[in-house]
Amino acid sequence: MLEIGYTSELLVKEVNREHITLDGQQLGPVLMDASEAPYAQIGEQLVVFLFNNGRGDPIATLQMPLVQRGQCASLKVVDITNAGAFLDWGISKNLLLPFAEQRRPLEIGRHESVLVYQDNSGRLAASSRLDHHLPEIADDFKPWQAVSLLIFQRTDLGLKAVVDNRAIGLLYKDEIFQSIRVGEHHSGYVKRLRHDGRIDLTLQPRSKEIKPELSARIVSYLEENDGICHLSDKSSPEAIQAIFQVSKKNFKKAISGLYRERKIVIHPEYIALNISSSD
Repeated sequence: MLEIGYTSELLVKEVNREHITLDGQQLGPVLMDASEAPYAQIGEQLVVFLFNNGRGDPIATLQMPLVQRGQCASLKVVDITNAGAFLDWGISKNLLLPFAEQRRPLEIGRHESVLVYQDNSGRLAASSRLDHHLPEIADDFKPWQAVSLLIFQRTDLGLKAVVDNRAIGLLYKDEIFQSIRVGEHHSGYVKRLRHDGRIDLTLQPRSKEIKPELSARIVSYLEENDGICHLSDKSSPEAIQAIFQVSKKNFKKAISGLYRERKIVIHPEYIALNISSSD
């Protein structure tokens, strides 16, 4: 069944100078501007995005939006009117973010993290009140499951993120080891499901998985910097994060393993490649 807000493959039924008429099945005839596909032929199948015009009628475009219905993204505010803010989402008709769905005042040129939804009139709209549309409790995630994250809000505890476009989780600030901005997409992991069903997140895989990759990065860094890295097991967490974007605990585990393998030498203020070791 065809639905507004998604891409679909539709059959060309009629073609004239102004419009191409597509078979919208249960939606009825769907129009598309003829300038988008000047060589379209009757009987041809076109992959289009379905949305609404100002009257609420379904229309189609070959332009693909940055985000579809039910998905979240950080979009640029391009206009503000009495109806609300309008966002650039990659197609010619901008996306409305009504005032009632705004969690904070907006400015033209700034980006806002939003969810695309279908309002009561059947039109597509955006909401930045993500916690009104997405649950903060979920029981269908598993610990250490890989997920996609959209960072959308800072809190006293850390950063709130949309998890796989369907729930909200939290990255604790003392477990973030790299520079992150609101509106960015990141790959991450479900660290745990708390007893109340809320989702704790992390950007780092579990230690047993990060150690081989981190060890290889440390060796590569040493090889590219004359065999020296001005970090050791006594270095500050901030200094370690600045170079390797990991916790001090994981860094110490990695260099301890490299030391046992006789690949490096650990000095009080730095580590060095062990040039006396054989390959």
